Amino acid sequence: MENKNSTAAALPSIDGEDVPTWALPDGAIVRLGRGRVRDMAFSPDGQHFAVGTAIGLWLYKLPTLSPIALWDTERGMTDSVTFSPDNRRIVTHTFVGNLKIWDIERGVCTVEVDDHGRTDVAKPIFSEDGERFVVFSGPQLKTKKILSWCPRTGTLLSETEIPSTYDVYPICFSPDLRLLAGTSYDRNNRPTAEFIAVWDTETGEQIARLDWSERWGRLCFSPCGKFLAASGSEGGIHVWDIETENLEETYTEHEDAQMHPYYSPEDGLIAAVVFPSSKIEILHLEKGEKIDTFEHQGEYSFGRFSENGTQLAYTDSGEIKIWAKGRSTAQALPTIQGHAGTVGSLVFTPDEKTLVTAYWGRNTLLWDISRQSVQRPSREKFPDRIRDVYPTSSGKILGVGGDENILEVCEFGNSEPLAEIAIPEPGLSPLTGTDALALTGQRLARVGRDRNIYVWEYTPSSNEINNGGNWEKCAVLVGHPEYVGALALSPDGKRLASISITRLQKRQERTVLLWDVDTEKQIAQLPLTVLERGGYRSNDVGIAFSPDGDIIAGGFCNEIILWDATEGKTIMTIPQSEENQRPITLRFSPCGQYLAAGAWWKGGLKKTSICLWEVATGKNIATFWGHTTDVQCFAFSQDGTLLVSGGHDGAIYLWDLTPYL
Repeated sequence: MENKNSTAAALPSIDGEDVPTWALPDGAIVRLGRGRVRDMAFSPDGQHFAVGTAIGLWLYKLPTLSPIALWDTERGMTDSVTFSPDNRRIVTHTFVGNLKIWDIERGVCTVEVDDHGRTDVAKPIFSEDGERFVVFSGPQLKTKKILSWCPRTGTLLSETEIPSTYDVYPICFSPDLRLLAGTSYDRNNRPTAEFIAVWDTETGEQIARLDWSERWGRLCFSPCGKFLAASGSEGGIHVWDIETENLEETYTEHEDAQMHPYYSPEDGLIAAVVFPSSKIEILHLEKGEKIDTFEHQGEYSFGRFSENGTQLAYTDSGEIKIWAKGRSTAQALPTIQGHAGTVGSLVFTPDEKTLVTAYWGRNTLLWDISRQSVQRPSREKFPDRIRDVYPTSSGKILGVGGDENILEVCEFGNSEPLAEIAIPEPGLSPLTGTDALALTGQRLARVGRDRNIYVWEYTPSSNEINNGGNWEKCAVLVGHPEYVGALALSPDGKRLASISITRLQKRQERTVLLWDVDTEKQIAQLPLTVLERGGYRSNDVGIAFSPDGDIIAGGFCNEIILWDATEGKTIMTIPQSEENQRPITLRFSPCGQYLAAGAWWKGGLKKTSICLWEVATGKNIATFWGHTTDVQCFAFSQDGTLLVSGGHDGAIYLWDLTPYL
């Protein structure tokens, strides 16, 4: 345990204009986006709203939703957020296993408890008098404990062991902290839960066993602690009497929707029901009444009720929206923009004033770079269901979406898809991270479930009625022995480079092939160094062509290899340090003289690296540390002086390269 009085970045907002520059990493000009949401909480007095994100802890003022502070950015990954009953403190838990107490008024971390690197700690909860906070630690370990600390000193007050051979998750405490409930399942025997267990937190004794088969779900106690409500992925809510273990009520009329149950002190059991048909309903389940209905854009929503149940914060395709009981239906819900998910790909518009950004979950956003503002494209600019965006040499931006049975090709600025390509059996592989699109925009490649690579080509239509042309299959590349982890088309679309991974008993075998798309033949098998070691996610790979198509770059666990793209000979191998492992996100600068390589997160690091390499010499001319986890994508400005990176943390950084070129 460490008692800290360190200063934190408590930055008052001036109309929010300076927010994109708060706590910027060295070398960054601006941050677009406020990080992927991991938890949210309302203060009991209704004055503040906190958001735990992958880049740190955000504090907002209610009801204006103006940002007050961004804390804990050194590592980020704030997994859980809880306010104290007196509204003076916030307790957080981070991915690296630290519990921290934040003084809201002073903007400082006053106490830090090192939980010995345990990342599997449940959301901390304060006692009703605020004199202690508790967590459930080790839900997937043999030794499970309920730990209680003093929030003023960080002193461990009590420790109760839970004797359970089952994995336990998710969990929840009763309001008075006397009871703990969690789904219990045997990971070795079945993927579903065996039951819900309820324990006495003082003795560790299991006092109830409730029939339940949902491994994941949402649990909540009634204010008196007598009843437990649970919902699962299949919809519906079940309510048990804990003392008798009897199932008291079942609400199953919305089995096609996500249901978030909550016991309101005033209204009893309520629920937020998220329908796949783009709406959310707030229901009073015990009275069978509908409290409110409002629109919802995304397919999934993460939500948190306020303590009194009169407000709901939920994520909605890159935004956080706040519902309040008794609101005027004529007014739009208050919204915080920028809390989007993983940045999958991004492209500059030709005037370089806007970034077209595709996020995981098929959510596309437009970032105005000068204003650092974001908006969702209208259907007239981009259809829904876009998975990745690509630039073309003609200045167009194409988007690719669809699923394993169909590929959709869209053009930014047009409302209708350019093509809907029906995929025959065995379908496309969901394991391939991205498609490959030639810079000409004329050819598109994707891996099939049969491990073959399929290539489609755009051909202009001779039919005056069909001005859009057609996308037709032009090649099937057969020869990879196993799972294809990465592929890239040359700028002209005539060659394709691909990497496959064969999983052997104690090692992995990598194969890199160079193809002639027109003849469907292999040009060469590119030489590789001996795989020094395997390890966590050592099968992650990346590959890219230079702008003139002469060089191929391959990113592996601990090295980058450059090959001649004509003959397939090795030009250079660039070993990576322990801090730059898995540099698999690769992008050449427009001039081809530099290569940006983004690493994926490695245990022990606070941030992941972005390295800029000189292609001719293999010299590392710049290294930036900004993203808290995997770097996912890059874009260069046309003159090569600006690099944009997007990460799994939901942040986009703009890096000034001028001092290094």
